[in-house]
Amino acid sequence: MTNTTTTKPDAVVRRLYAKGIWKLRSVAHFGGDETGIADMCLLRNAKGKPVIPGVSIAGASRSYLARKLLSWQNYSHENGIKNEPEVLRRLFGAADEDDTMSALIVADAPHVSKQENTFIRDGVRIDAESGTAADGAKFDIEIVERGTEFQLGFVCIIRQGDDQPEFVKLFLALLHGFEKEDIRLGARTRRGYGRGKVDSWEIYDLQMDNPQHVWAWLQNKPESQGNSSLKPRPLLSDQRNYFRIEADFQLCTSLLIRSSSGDPQDPDLVHLQSNEKPVIPGTSFAGTFRQRASLIAYALNWDNGCNDTDPVCEMFGPIHKQGKKKEKTKQSELWTSRILIEERLVKKVEPVWQDRVAIDRFTGGSLQSALFNEKPVYPCSLKEQTKTNVRLRLTLEEPEKAEIGLLLLTLRDFWYGHAALGGETSNGRGTLQGIKAKLIYKDTPDPNDTKEWKLKSEDKHMRIEKDDDGFLQCCVDAAQNYKDRPKASRRPKENSEVDIDAE
Repeated sequence: MTNTTTTKPDAVVRRLYAKGIWKLRSVAHFGGDETGIADMCLLRNAKGKPVIPGVSIAGASRSYLARKLLSWQNYSHENGIKNEPEVLRRLFGAADEDDTMSALIVADAPHVSKQENTFIRDGVRIDAESGTAADGAKFDIEIVERGTEFQLGFVCIIRQGDDQPEFVKLFLALLHGFEKEDIRLGARTRRGYGRGKVDSWEIYDLQMDNPQHVWAWLQNKPESQGNSSLKPRPLLSDQRNYFRIEADFQLCTSLLIRSSSGDPQDPDLVHLQSNEKPVIPGTSFAGTFRQRASLIAYALNWDNGCNDTDPVCEMFGPIHKQGKKKEKTKQSELWTSRILIEERLVKKVEPVWQDRVAIDRFTGGSLQSALFNEKPVYPCSLKEQTKTNVRLRLTLEEPEKAEIGLLLLTLRDFWYGHAALGGETSNGRGTLQGIKAKLIYKDTPDPNDTKEWKLKSEDKHMRIEKDDDGFLQCCVDAAQNYKDRPKASRRPKENSEVDIDAE
């Protein structure tokens, strides 16, 4: 009998392996079941350790590559997955008439840190009209703290009929995205959660026509053949367009974003912390920024109110309406925020214990049994005007000129202290003073083709370091003469409906 060799187009010719430690640069939440610990609990494995499911990693990876390869119009279409390039559909699979199997195997990411560092964080939804906490909107969420590490693992199986150079290019671009913190995992990624980074990858390249490589695959020891010469590298084209604000502020007064430490020796209220360091969560900045932008939009006669035509909701996402139950909810009422705001540490501050008592409004004296204490944070020195206490990093995807203008007007209010962060703002807390800022605008497929402007504080006034070419003024003029809804809507078609029990 003579030996035969297979010539099937689906024969495996190459296997690419990649392993890396993904270290969190912010808090993260990976949703699990309801165990009663919190309203939103972490997903854990059989040993009780936090774990990132492979389906979440694969979904975030696919979305990242698709957004770099597709224009906004093709990606946001209701059949956007059918607009994907064939090589991307083959890499991640396609559940359609072709029923293509995924060539990328993504493993669950186990927790590999020496200690499990989790925390239950309180949250509340802000009423867009009043700027205060919404009634009945209190919740808590279990999070994984900054510095926690997870083991990521990918396997790319390349078959004889595949476009091998394109598969390798997309695989290495995916790894590059994790190195540059471009891929976020878990929930609430638009509000600063799930940001992490892989410092270095271990990449192994097994050629299946090499007997030694085949033996390494059979033993499940690709590392026995040594590291590959392949290195993560970005794609030459990036279809994502954005406008970004990176601003530094000085804290003029105290700041208090309420939290409870759980220690009976601590005051009733302390400032929110992450790894024992004070932070401003993206949710707090987003809520305050949104509320201020809504007020400005109302003053400029924008059609706002968070209805079906509200352009502020187009940017920040919908507001969940409680207390209303419908048999059917339009899918056009559900969309993702185009605003991404980072969670940031509050630097060069110190906590100060304060005892307070509520005042009886009738007698003017202290209210009985109303003594409480709190520990807000104060800037270490109010004399040095160059100290940065708070940093804002806000990104708007697929921006319109009017939307950019609205963000600039909102930034101006924060710059001059007309808007405040955190709680007890009516008592003077949370007031900021702008120090410097950088504005970045990208509207071409070339990832290096961006426009930048720098702002600085001069005699406590916002100044552009170099003369504006007219673009920023054009955006402000568009916001002040706003007429049409932005073209970059995230919403599906209005006639599409899904059966959702909305409460």
